[in-house]
Amino acid sequence: MFDMDEITGRHLDWSLFRRFMRLIHPYRVSATGAVILLPLASAARLIQPFLLKIAIDRHIVLGQLQGLGNIALLFLAAACAESLIGFWQGYLAQGVGQKITAELRSRGFRHLLRLPARFFDRQPSGRLVTRLTSDVENVGELFASGVASAFGEVFSLLFVVIAMLWLSPMLTGVCFALLPLLGVVLLLFRRRMRQAMRQVRSRLAELNGYLAERIAGISTVRLFGQQARTLNEFDHLQEAYRVSNFGAIRWDVFLFSALEALAALAVAGVLWRGGFSVLQGVASFGTLVAFLEYVQRFFAPLRKLSSHYSLLQASNASLERIFELLDQPSEPGGRQLSVPGGVGDLRFDHVSFSYDGQQPVLADLDIRFAAGQMIGIVGDTGSGKTTLGRLLLRFYEPTAGRILLDGVNLAEMDPAEVRRRIGWVSQEPFLFAGTVRENLDPLGHLSDGRLQALLEDCGAWKAVSRLGGMQGMLQERGRNLSAGERQLLCVARTLVGDPSILLFDEATSRLDAASEERVHQVLEKLRSGRTLLVIAHRLRSVQKADMIVLLHRGCIRETGTHGQLLAQNGRYARLWSLQHLDLNGASAPKPSRA
Repeated sequence: MFDMDEITGRHLDWSLFRRFMRLIHPYRVSATGAVILLPLASAARLIQPFLLKIAIDRHIVLGQLQGLGNIALLFLAAACAESLIGFWQGYLAQGVGQKITAELRSRGFRHLLRLPARFFDRQPSGRLVTRLTSDVENVGELFASGVASAFGEVFSLLFVVIAMLWLSPMLTGVCFALLPLLGVVLLLFRRRMRQAMRQVRSRLAELNGYLAERIAGISTVRLFGQQARTLNEFDHLQEAYRVSNFGAIRWDVFLFSALEALAALAVAGVLWRGGFSVLQGVASFGTLVAFLEYVQRFFAPLRKLSSHYSLLQASNASLERIFELLDQPSEPGGRQLSVPGGVGDLRFDHVSFSYDGQQPVLADLDIRFAAGQMIGIVGDTGSGKTTLGRLLLRFYEPTAGRILLDGVNLAEMDPAEVRRRIGWVSQEPFLFAGTVRENLDPLGHLSDGRLQALLEDCGAWKAVSRLGGMQGMLQERGRNLSAGERQLLCVARTLVGDPSILLFDEATSRLDAASEERVHQVLEKLRSGRTLLVIAHRLRSVQKADMIVLLHRGCIRETGTHGQLLAQNGRYARLWSLQHLDLNGASAPKPSRA
């Protein structure tokens, strides 16, 4: 199974980083401003130790107070300039980061809506939610707290080194003697942190996926007494996430502690060598104080760069998953965006299909459904009935053969046009949180009066009236309605678009006998000028069909009317007998032993 959370273990992927930089291009003015302010903030920050040196050497040590106030004012001005420039730099950088976050989340969700059904069959919804929430936020932080800030720290580091060399090349050499040890520390951290951050992102996606699945099935968890097992599995996933987080924190703390230790060693070396220089008159006391300040400021950017590296690795892991999502191929389209209105003639021209490319689900279906007919599709569980409906709606493409709608190959039609022409009511009714009207007719094609008449025909108006009419609120998944009421609303929603073909996939399976009969009466009235396909397990739902197609192991085994199939005394007759159905009070014929 394809797993978008597989830990690749790669270093920073520069191809992904270049794609990220292209996201910044629409906001290049603000981004450029944020970057330009970085060296200015660094200059304002790094001039302060130099002012301190002047104050000590020219005024404090000599006891010369005249002019010391001006130095103090300059120091204060530099500090204020650093704060002001830092504010605007942070404001611009964070603004760019937030815009990237919003754009990436919008682009990701828009792309999700265009992905084929096959993709969602393989991906838990919780993991996809992780892509568009925490992963996107990580990427948004990449510019504000990563790229831009890292540039600032690099500028600071460069300026500090120049200032240290200018003040005392000898003391700079003392500090640089620690660079090999610093390189070993950074290399060790880099290798371990990269893998740790990928582990964190992967474990978080697993945890979110599990939570989404169990919350959606909370009733089933309770019904079968699975609370203890669910809590145990959740604890294992949460522990794995905690351990991975702790691993990342451990290496982060390791680097911070190592840099603090190296900074202390550098300060000790400068104090020892610089102290001798001051006592020997080679260097001034102010130079020593200023150099110690610069030593501290040399390691401060390194500490921040280490945290930026942690962010960079987290963002790199998120970039991998987000761009992997965006690179998934969209649902195949068609050359014809619209097709002249037809009457609903369907033809399966030697159609075969397999989900995995190995085990066939449908095999060489070759049949025509004439426009205006009611067609019943029946068969055992797993015979391919629902798959046939999914092929009609272009949720999947046939692996062989063609499906023709009014003489046009479905593969050449835009999927949206196909779904406009074919109305579908599934066996799992799904309603969104919102008003009744928003669920039934979000584009406002029908008036309230016409919608009410449609609901009355479908037997759903009583439930809608109880909610308060068209503006009545439906809760998430329509849980403030019974299962049967939800199904009736879904039937009405399908009829709003006035499709030329109606496809009912076990659509009455949740209805009581009276409601089911009501729906069948509506369908009888709507059959005129439409092709009606009824996929059913209960055979009484299709006994009035013009033609019944019985599928067995993906193949067409029997076709005919209800009476003709009973007279054949074959598999259909056996199913009829097993369901204890008795037409016109007569016993069903006994099935043959063949």
